[in-house]
Amino acid sequence: MPFQRILIPTDFSTAAEWVFDDAIRIAESGDAEIVILHVRRTRSSQPDELRFPADASLYEYAEQQELERLRHHVRRANASLRTRMVVRQAPVPGDEIARVAREIEADLIVIATHGSHHVAHLFVGSTTMAVLKDPPAPVLAIRYGIRKRTSLSRVVVPVHSGQTSHRALDLARRKAKEIHLLTVCPEEDRATAEAMLRSLAAGVPGARTAIVHGKDPEQEIVRYASKVDADAIFLNSAADPSERKLDIVRHATIPVMVV
Repeated sequence: MPFQRILIPTDFSTAAEWVFDDAIRIAESGDAEIVILHVRRTRSSQPDELRFPADASLYEYAEQQELERLRHHVRRANASLRTRMVVRQAPVPGDEIARVAREIEADLIVIATHGSHHVAHLFVGSTTMAVLKDPPAPVLAIRYGIRKRTSLSRVVVPVHSGQTSHRALDLARRKAKEIHLLTVCPEEDRATAEAMLRSLAAGVPGARTAIVHGKDPEQEIVRYASKVDADAIFLNSAADPSERKLDIVRHATIPVMVV
């Protein structure tokens, strides 16, 4: 099934705006509703006190301007999608994003991976990190400045023999036209990897399989995705994603779906 409700957090930055065009293309395929979320930051010690005190009308004006600017993106793309804005106050935006996603029953969160200085290739911003640690829905993390994609048609799904869940593959089967099942392992584990890939590919018509040898699995995954010109990498993630998976989010030059 196509995505029905897509949540896009915004902090009014250029990086947050950057991901919006990708979200429009995804939403168009299923006539989804786009929910834009702005979290007004409050102080941790005083949750009801804004970190940047200002008259409520000033915040409302800025939020309305942002909504209209993003709606312009929709009109420019000739998409007649429903859009609305949700405004909340919280000391930790990431936690509030997850809370709102559950409340509105979002089935996708699209978020930029920039930090406070937009150095997306060096670290994942604290807000994005908070969302990735306990995602209530699949999270499409898009690095600021990468080439925009027109679809999620060609997807790389890394797999390994120790996996107990294949949620990323299940999602890829519903969304992608071409799936690459990729395993990175040492040569001595090749026979085990081949058997696993045959088993998984049997349930994915037309799936392509690949085994890559290398000392750095994350680097090999990113390199392979670039080689086949993939539109996205789909990753399984536990409640707290490993540093290795975060490295893929940091360095991939295509969107990364964390499921």
